Amino acid sequence: MYRLTDFYRLSATLTGYDEVELQGTGVGPTYCKTLSQWVRQDVIQELYHRAEEIGSLECESNQAQFYDRIWNCAKLGPVARNIIKMWYLSIWYQLPADWNALYGVDDFSADKQPVEDYVISSNAYIQGLVWNALGSHPMGAKQPGYGTWAFPGQSAKPLNLD
Repeated sequence: MYRLTDFYRLSATLTGYDEVELQGTGVGPTYCKTLSQWVRQDVIQELYHRAEEIGSLECESNQAQFYDRIWNCAKLGPVARNIIKMWYLSIWYQLPADWNALYGVDDFSADKQPVEDYVISSNAYIQGLVWNALGSHPMGAKQPGYGTWAFPGQSAKPLNLD
């Protein structure tokens, strides 16, 4: 059985944020539970083990292994992508029906399956990593303060897309 610490470690690798920043959002346990609700434990465990075998993505050879062994894997890739989307957008995106047939939870049923993608919780929406990545804040929450619109925003670091 995996632990929440495993989930944070994997999430840090996938999102580019460190574990402490992710823990600070307070939504890790909710995301971990959401993942377990829709993905079988053996699939989650395999994803954790593969990510741990590969190690840090700061090394280019590890990045190549990550793409080959996780991202491009029909079994693990959709789960890894959903974890990223969960952290950034606070939404659980329904996995494809053919994926669910092969790797979904054992008691997968029409009444358990989300009819559509859904926001995990109102707090998750507020804590989504997308707001920090954009240098913004969620509508209706975490306002920067009265009068701050009068000052220029912080410059975002330019992306190196080469």
